[in-house]
Amino acid sequence: MNEKRREIFVAVLAVLCLVWPVRAQSVRTFVEQGNNLYGEGGFNQAIDKYDQALIERPDAVEPKFNKANAYYRLDDLAAAMELYREVASESKDMKLVAKARYNLGNCCFEQGLKQQDSNLEKAVEGLRDSISHWRQALEIEPENDKAAKNIEVARLLIKDIIDKLNKQRQQQQQQAEKQKQLQQKLKELLEKQQALAQQTQQTKEQADKGDISQEQAAENYAGQANEQSQLRQETEQTAQELMQQQDPNTPPPAQMQQAAAELSQAAVNQTNAQEQLDAGNGAQAKQSEDKAAEHIENALKAFSEQDQQGQQQQQQTQDANQAQEPNQPQQPKEQKAYAADATAQEILDKEQREKKMRQMLQRGGYQKVDKDW
Repeated sequence: MNEKRREIFVAVLAVLCLVWPVRAQSVRTFVEQGNNLYGEGGFNQAIDKYDQALIERPDAVEPKFNKANAYYRLDDLAAAMELYREVASESKDMKLVAKARYNLGNCCFEQGLKQQDSNLEKAVEGLRDSISHWRQALEIEPENDKAAKNIEVARLLIKDIIDKLNKQRQQQQQQAEKQKQLQQKLKELLEKQQALAQQTQQTKEQADKGDISQEQAAENYAGQANEQSQLRQETEQTAQELMQQQDPNTPPPAQMQQAAAELSQAAVNQTNAQEQLDAGNGAQAKQSEDKAAEHIENALKAFSEQDQQGQQQQQQTQDANQAQEPNQPQQPKEQKAYAADATAQEILDKEQREKKMRQMLQRGGYQKVDKDW
């Protein structure tokens, strides 16, 4: 019985010895096919081959690293970063870990560059992450000159962005102060218009009761007409200042357009009130003054809504910005890993070229550019 068990064990062992070389050969074939497709620019097809290799050997790290490189070339940075992190965590090959850390730095650097036009805080965060990964690569390979140079490029870029941030914040503070001054100006206009309407009403009532003569009433109306003329000029000037607050390259918000329209209508009613006062028609003048006050009040409400909305958006932006080791078998030398090893300066140059291209396309122009790295 024991002899029979021994024969079975030997037979199973012989089968396993045959299976493992076949599986290793299959993995190597898939990786080589993937590398060939990668070299030809067929990154999606290469990913399929690397996936097949990983099905055969889920614990193989190098196909996963190559797959990350393919995602990097496809500009799918999130997918590439996830795989690079897995490689850095799982691999026992420190050279491969250093490559994964280096490429993680490149991914973060690119993400930071993409945020420059929309979110400077996020851009700085991405660049600082890139420096962290490059430093980890340097800890493994102190002689990695590319990583060291990349860190210097990122530091300079961070300094430039922080300068822009400080300038942006200063402009926001100045803008907020101007908004506050304009809001106060609208309140003063409303108070003056309401006061003038009360004076007109008072003069009319005094004239109707005979408390003052018609000559005195006409004199009062003339003085109020002069004040109404000055108030109209202030209203028109405030409307101009309100629109000058906006970026000329972007359309003004709907509330700001409404506020400006309300002030324009208020100025029309103020002109009518002035004409009626000059004619000694207190009742008609009072109606125009009341309408002018109503339009100024509407402008103040629209302006206040826009100011409140802008503050909420700024606060939301600030809130948003406060912000497994299995063994790795030795892989055959034929399984070449294509590293996404561009330097930070090359990535920066590439991003600048692409930005210029986007700007030209938006203008309807086209210009041939040099081939990317």
